[in-house]
Amino acid sequence: MSIEILSPGLNTTIQDGGRLGFQDKGIPVSGFMDVTSAQLANTLVTNELNTAVIEMTLLGIKFKATQAITIAITGADMQPKLNGKSITMYKAVEIPKDGIVTFKGASSGVYGYIAVLGGFKTPRVLGSKSTYVPAKLGGYKGRILQKGDLLPVLHNTLKAIKSKVKTPNFLLSVELFCVKGPEWDWFSTESKTAFLDTIFTIGKDSNRIGIRLEGNKIVLPKKDEIISSGIIKGTVQITKAGDPIVMMADAPTTGGYLRMVNLTQKSCDLLAQVPIGGKVQFILK
Repeated sequence: MSIEILSPGLNTTIQDGGRLGFQDKGIPVSGFMDVTSAQLANTLVTNELNTAVIEMTLLGIKFKATQAITIAITGADMQPKLNGKSITMYKAVEIPKDGIVTFKGASSGVYGYIAVLGGFKTPRVLGSKSTYVPAKLGGYKGRILQKGDLLPVLHNTLKAIKSKVKTPNFLLSVELFCVKGPEWDWFSTESKTAFLDTIFTIGKDSNRIGIRLEGNKIVLPKKDEIISSGIIKGTVQITKAGDPIVMMADAPTTGGYLRMVNLTQKSCDLLAQVPIGGKVQFILK
């Protein structure tokens, strides 16, 4: 039992709850960009919360089910269809044998998720099925999905949840809640005020490693770098040019830029779904 990728979309990968416990060895956590959406997809098909799913980026995939399967689609709205007819998102949906599911480009949000009842039968690497493309770790052959890939699905006799949950409204402008980072007190009052008052724009070079923000430059203190120190998803570093970078799922484990604040997990999820050109503002908790 598997699904066949007929069209791979853009930077589509297998992701789960992440590769925990190896950051001290320099291995990123990876995992879901939008944890809330991915876990909700798994909940709808009665999988464990952190079961591996397909994560699509901006442009969805096209696939065929080689056997009947049950799926749930959450996250970015990519107008899914089954054999040409629209599929309801945020609800368990049965896909018949040889059924073809198609997606378009995202009309809202960035990352879309497909959970399959039973999950995907891909190998665990260092305890996780998450794909980390730069090191060719995990997922399906350590890479983004390609046309012709066959993703095995684990058999599961459980019944999917029949209820539909509320569809979230992904916005082009969001407030991001944060707490003070290790070097917060190094910055002047003026720099802190500028950071919190600025409405930043999502930069075009943003990706799974980090979200680059454009706006007012943050004036750095005289001591503008640190010995390479630990960073995690949600860490906001200020580059020497004065631009914030928010570390995301594939972030490296250490960095040398000043760590001004850290986002909450919920805010990381919100940020993940804001497209390039969208607006964000930081709110200190």
